[in-house]
Amino acid sequence: MKFCLAAGEYAAKAAGISNQQTSSVLALLIEEECTVPFITRYRKEKTGGLDEDDIRNIHKNYEEYLEREKRRNYILDSIEKMEKLTPDLKKQILAADSLNKLEDLYAPYKSKKKSKGQLAEEAGLSSLADLILGGDKTPVELKSLEKEYLNKDFKILNFEDALEGAQAILIEKMAHNSQLKDGLRNSFWKLAKLASSKRKTAEESKDSHKFKDYYEYKEKIVDLKLAKAGHRYLAMRRGLSKKILRVEVEFPEDEALSTIHHNYKINGKKTEGILKTCSRKAYCNYILPSLDNEIKTELKKYADQSAIDVFKVNLKNLLLQPYLGAKAVLGLDPGVRSGVKLAVVDNTGKFLIDTVIYPHEPQKDIKGSVEVLNKMIKHFKIEHLAIGNGTYGRETLQLINDNIPAVREGKIKATLINEDGASIYSTSPQAKEEFPDKDAVVRGAISIARRFQDPLAELVKIDPKSLGVGQYQHDVQQTLLKKSLTGVVESCVNFVGVNVNTASAPLLAYISGIGPTLAKNIVKTREKRGGFQNRNQLHEISRFTPKVYQQCAGFLRIHNGENPLDSTFIHPEQYDNLEKWISANGLSLNDLLKKEEAIKALSNDNSFIEKVGEYTHQDIVKSLKAPSQDPRTEFKSFEFRADARDIKSLKINEWYPGQVTNITQFGAFIDIGIKENGLVHVSQMSDSFVSDPLSVFKLGQEVKVKIMDIDYDRGRISLTCKTKDSKAVTKKKKETKKESPKRKTPEKKTATPQKKENLKQNPFASLGNIKLK
Repeated sequence: MKFCLAAGEYAAKAAGISNQQTSSVLALLIEEECTVPFITRYRKEKTGGLDEDDIRNIHKNYEEYLEREKRRNYILDSIEKMEKLTPDLKKQILAADSLNKLEDLYAPYKSKKKSKGQLAEEAGLSSLADLILGGDKTPVELKSLEKEYLNKDFKILNFEDALEGAQAILIEKMAHNSQLKDGLRNSFWKLAKLASSKRKTAEESKDSHKFKDYYEYKEKIVDLKLAKAGHRYLAMRRGLSKKILRVEVEFPEDEALSTIHHNYKINGKKTEGILKTCSRKAYCNYILPSLDNEIKTELKKYADQSAIDVFKVNLKNLLLQPYLGAKAVLGLDPGVRSGVKLAVVDNTGKFLIDTVIYPHEPQKDIKGSVEVLNKMIKHFKIEHLAIGNGTYGRETLQLINDNIPAVREGKIKATLINEDGASIYSTSPQAKEEFPDKDAVVRGAISIARRFQDPLAELVKIDPKSLGVGQYQHDVQQTLLKKSLTGVVESCVNFVGVNVNTASAPLLAYISGIGPTLAKNIVKTREKRGGFQNRNQLHEISRFTPKVYQQCAGFLRIHNGENPLDSTFIHPEQYDNLEKWISANGLSLNDLLKKEEAIKALSNDNSFIEKVGEYTHQDIVKSLKAPSQDPRTEFKSFEFRADARDIKSLKINEWYPGQVTNITQFGAFIDIGIKENGLVHVSQMSDSFVSDPLSVFKLGQEVKVKIMDIDYDRGRISLTCKTKDSKAVTKKKKETKKESPKRKTPEKKTATPQKKENLKQNPFASLGNIKLK
């Protein structure tokens, strides 16, 4: 199937990429049915080295154009069927360059039910409407023409009825004036504000306290379009959906009416009073509600995209976090009454054994628990313990640090692992299929152990929305969110590549060109033949077509196989070129992989560069230098402050080491070694100005933070990274018991309505329902 040239030109312009590169990308995507990861890595010569984001952006803009043209054709066809498509209207529809303008032109023809204005036209009142708009006759003079407009069939029994009908025609004429509305639309985007206020029913909601910052709040809509403001709009929308807030677009009515008056030259006409009444009704009943809804929809799109963009970056960093590698791990999933579940996986991630210990209340069998741990560590030659960081996670880590000699001596490492999503995975059909004879808590312990070994391989089994690194993920457009996050997972998996002889079906499913069905076929064939020795054997897999092989072969690694090139990112389509070069230079394949002189010779061979292309040549040389390369870094242990046990142990104005666990548009959440995460507001991230938290922090980053303030009642910790003038903003509050909601707490900023400038500086103002941990 050929791609649409007009859509390609639009996509090139919208993405800011040359027509030639855009055409190449679209030809590969649409005509050759290639995947984005394949194009990115193996078709750089055609795309000019565009990255995945560029390619996805081209495709997004291409589809956007097609969607708009589909709507345009529908509108033209629909109006034509009504026999109302005039040459001028057709010209306007064909010239409309946005969906909003198309909808403005289509608005008068949408309703199947006849409007008051249309009925008035059928009653013959159009000429009276024209006379009023002309403004040459006074109302008294118009009334003298009463007999011309009486019509019993349409219940026009007197001049007042006729005047009402003529006004309906004029109101709809003004309301559906696409040029007028577009002018007002531009003014709204420049000058209008979005205002939120408290509803009378607000206190009926248990969540009302979360939205107090928005009880008296206004902000220019042009500012709310910015990525850094998206969370504020989503917070307002959430308050609106919970019937706590009222959210409205505000624009000076007199300015809007003045625009309409100027457009129709109303001032000074003999019918000025009638026309001003019409213009006000057109504005208040049609134009304002329409623009209000349109602007809120557009702001939602901006906010959704900015929230998804943050989620994408966080997810990418989470999936590509440092990995432990091929080492046996003992996974621990702490619980209270149900005990601490233990599961051992070998260096390939294969599950070996599980059991349960009860070191905590009520049993508190510390001696028996330590004995079991020591036996398992010794028997399975465990070097690493991975402990889920949920309930009793830190207590379990402390127990191990205090009672396991090998840990105290530094011979083995015990590490807290983020367990977000583990419980969801453990009850999933996927987990039940893999471990049908184990209960959910054991599956959770296995998942924690594997997550430590290879985060990417294990996390792909879990819905990204359950991984605790999003912001308002349940409020944004779900189809767009799923598509975006799936793209991130696909990108990460193909960026790293997989070992086709050990990868799980869920991991294989994300490889370019494969999908869930083929992934299962790969596993079945692998088990049947005892593993693959070379990439050519992939053709034995059911439904593995030449196109599938082309798209996926380079991402599927075979270590210690028959062909050393199969363990690299070099695509099999280049094997022939390499073999000819090796033969021509009197070398062997092992020489090329192991001898620097051979790689250097290939690096400097201009004829080979001309043959395969500069980009491909660079990638081949890079793969030969590091044949089993993994772009991720290896895991290194991290230690929190030993005296950080709980929120009560923290000290104002003191520095703590921490790790970034989540990044939002308003700040970053930091794990400092206790149950609660602290928040570094964007205003506290650096001594210099920071507009985008993602430009300073990334998920998993190690940071040093100072405690600024602690709210014990709400479990909130305000942090700073500033080294200059970073004194605590408030004194440490004296711990108090929870009081009734009626108790006044004027010292807490979030307890009173704030103006816009204060809201933006309040570290916790935009939290809403965001999960701290």
